[in-house]
Amino acid sequence: MRVFKTIGFFLMLLLLACNYSEEKYELMDDVLQQAEAIYQYPDGERYYNIDTDTLSVLASNKLRDAITVSIKRKDYSKAAKVALLMGFAHTEANDKASAMKCFKDAEYYGSIALDSLTTARAQYNIARFLFEENAYEELMALSQLAEQNFRNHYDECAFLYNLIASSFILQKEYDDAELYLKRALNFAKEGESQRAKQKVLNNYSILYCYQGNYKLAMNCLKENLIEADSNNLLKTYLNIGDIYIYQDLYDSAAIYIQKSLDISKMIKTRSETQASLYFSMYYILKKQGDYQGALQYFELYNTIQYNYQKEKEKKNLYNIQRQYDYEVLQNQMHQKIIEKQRIILTISFLLLLASIIVIGLLARQKKLLKEDERIRKELDKTKEELQKSVKAEVVEKELSRQLHLIITANHISETADDFKKEWSTLVYKINNERSNKFEAALAAIERVYPDMYATIQHKYPNLNETEAKVLLLSCSDLSNKEIAAILELSIHTVNKCRSEINRKIM
Repeated sequence: MRVFKTIGFFLMLLLLACNYSEEKYELMDDVLQQAEAIYQYPDGERYYNIDTDTLSVLASNKLRDAITVSIKRKDYSKAAKVALLMGFAHTEANDKASAMKCFKDAEYYGSIALDSLTTARAQYNIARFLFEENAYEELMALSQLAEQNFRNHYDECAFLYNLIASSFILQKEYDDAELYLKRALNFAKEGESQRAKQKVLNNYSILYCYQGNYKLAMNCLKENLIEADSNNLLKTYLNIGDIYIYQDLYDSAAIYIQKSLDISKMIKTRSETQASLYFSMYYILKKQGDYQGALQYFELYNTIQYNYQKEKEKKNLYNIQRQYDYEVLQNQMHQKIIEKQRIILTISFLLLLASIIVIGLLARQKKLLKEDERIRKELDKTKEELQKSVKAEVVEKELSRQLHLIITANHISETADDFKKEWSTLVYKINNERSNKFEAALAAIERVYPDMYATIQHKYPNLNETEAKVLLLSCSDLSNKEIAAILELSIHTVNKCRSEINRKIM
């Protein structure tokens, strides 16, 4: 019963965890919808203004949580969309490094999920950063990929072609710029995108200005005024003012530049645009002879430029420090990995060395056992060959007894001061009739196996004297120790002789 209760408890916890995960995922959907409502256009321009705190929350917390949840659930399509929106939020917060990372993440997750539209939008926004860095070759290469992924999304293609045309305008390649502006305008009309059309017309006006055709430039801008929103209206007024400046019509230029300044106070304006407005007004007032007013706008222009430069330097220093911290951390991680691998390699080497030693010892032991077995077999074979007829068991035992008696008698004579009388005759006989123990043993063997020693010397002429003696005594029932005692050698020497015998007679 207790087991069932435990299982039920764990099932309840699992169910609660699943419900919590589902609720969290639904909250992430709400965050995604909120962000999509803010950033409705492929270039991240907001449809309506939001306060800075809301923007900060979206960029730092909510969207980051949403992308984490999406990746855990392997919903890469949603992760790509969230990363793209994070990129827009970071761009608006002027954190270009984080924005670029988010756009690259969006491109990566979009390619995994085969979400071509989100991938193309990420590539387009990366291309916009490349445009700001004047990296036109990389911009064109990435734009070609984005063009393939946009496919039949005409409004998106209009934004892309407009960006390409802008790069050609800055490179003073006006024919290519006009070609892409024409494509962009056609796609904007096909996709019924008023925002894209206004951007294209603004670029047309800039192109015509550079070509000196101010009338066509003004017509494009006047057409743009019909349905322009606040952001485009500001840029349109600024461009109209610049055209009047080019024609030295400073009173008309001042009217439109002032209108742009009035709009800039009501909406969020980029620092570069605000600086352009102040500089244009400074230039107009200077030409009109209002030096005091011109000085005020020039100070405002310098203040913005100074703040912008300081902010840029600050972010650069921050990025450098962050990059340095990252590299230090990466180096520390690499060092730990190297140390760990070094320890593993050392242990592996020691284990390998130990294995080789063990294998060598086992092989040597096996070889020694095999050699000993071969010697035994060869000696038995030699003994069989030398024996002309099967000796009686009594004769074999008698020979063994005599050999052991010789060894025992000599041992007693060497170690005992007063040996027994029953041994005295034998010892005397051995010491006087034979010069050493081997001769006594040879005499005993010859009585059982006549001419055996001579036969061995004749059959194996490559054996030396000691080896022949060892081979002879091995035919009897004697151990290596007893053979060593008779020949007055060490056991090691006897073993070595037996190995040599085995090598020579094989």
